[in-house]
Amino acid sequence: MASNQRLIFANQLRGLAALAVVAGHLIGVFWSEPGQIGVATASPPISGTPPALFALVGQPWCNPSVVGVAVFFLISGLVIPISLARHTTQSFLLARALRIYPTAILALILEIATIHANAAYWHLPMPFGRGGILSNFLLIYDLIGRGSIDLVNWTLCIELKFYLLMAALAGPIQRGRLAPLFFSAVAIEAGNLLYAQFDFAAPAFAPIRMLSLESVMIVFMLIGVLFNYHHRGLLGLRGLLLSIAAMLAIFAISWLGSVLQADFLVTPLYYLEGLGVFGLAYALRRHAVRIPVLDWLAAISFPLYLIHLVIGISLMKWLMLGAEMPYLWSLATSLGVSLLLATLLHLGIERRSTEWGSRLAMAVPAI
Repeated sequence: MASNQRLIFANQLRGLAALAVVAGHLIGVFWSEPGQIGVATASPPISGTPPALFALVGQPWCNPSVVGVAVFFLISGLVIPISLARHTTQSFLLARALRIYPTAILALILEIATIHANAAYWHLPMPFGRGGILSNFLLIYDLIGRGSIDLVNWTLCIELKFYLLMAALAGPIQRGRLAPLFFSAVAIEAGNLLYAQFDFAAPAFAPIRMLSLESVMIVFMLIGVLFNYHHRGLLGLRGLLLSIAAMLAIFAISWLGSVLQADFLVTPLYYLEGLGVFGLAYALRRHAVRIPVLDWLAAISFPLYLIHLVIGISLMKWLMLGAEMPYLWSLATSLGVSLLLATLLHLGIERRSTEWGSRLAMAVPAI
């Protein structure tokens, strides 16, 4: 596999995962969590009976937004070692920062402006202060006990920590070594089992609780690295299946010891579903062909993921409550605006910042 080869199936799956997250939020969370969404967007909660469409995403056995996030995590685990091979450790981290921060910062500026407009229009208080804004721009709010402004960038905080782990394990990963991956996963497992022995409910321990959650997701992302090993011919099919089973066991035990333990009987199922979707797509990867609409969705998936919840839901509320537009028309309008805005962010910011990172890759020798 050439170091700069992009996996078609993974790229297209990224676009489909983004749509799943959008559907889960604009259809599911919009109706199931009206209070939380209202506070986060400084807008009044929606009341009433959910439409029939809600049944498609509101089933207890499937949460599209969580399944989509699980697929995102596995894709990162698969493709990050490919990026890692083109860089020194320093240029890898700089390139990933250029990939994440410019788009995330501009998206957050737009979201903060939207929430300010909501607060003024609906005469409601702002849900965050200056400290929360700065820590969200830097994606370190989890480390200082602040909350997420857009309710989705918690995954970026996890991605950044995953990049640090990948940079630390660059050599062994390029050689396809399993031991460092499992050592890292077991260390996380031990940390969460230790976490379970103490009471960290006080507000001062919010960073510890967040790190507990994030570490569990990093274990899950390591499954994607196992797929990378198999794709590069460094791990056979039997070894892949056994390694995935072992990593899933560590993932489950880590979950039980973490802040997420109360959701153990529900949410891990969605991650298994995400693994099933990813695994099926991986098994059929040689049959993947370029489809323009999927390539477009893949290209805009990152900015779409960032802006759809705050801006999309805010627009839906303005249309439904302010203009008395029916929900389905409001949903369609919001989705269209979100897709357009995501396209503009991709063309204006994301593509350029990614190209800067690519130039770094050409300027340094591969590891």
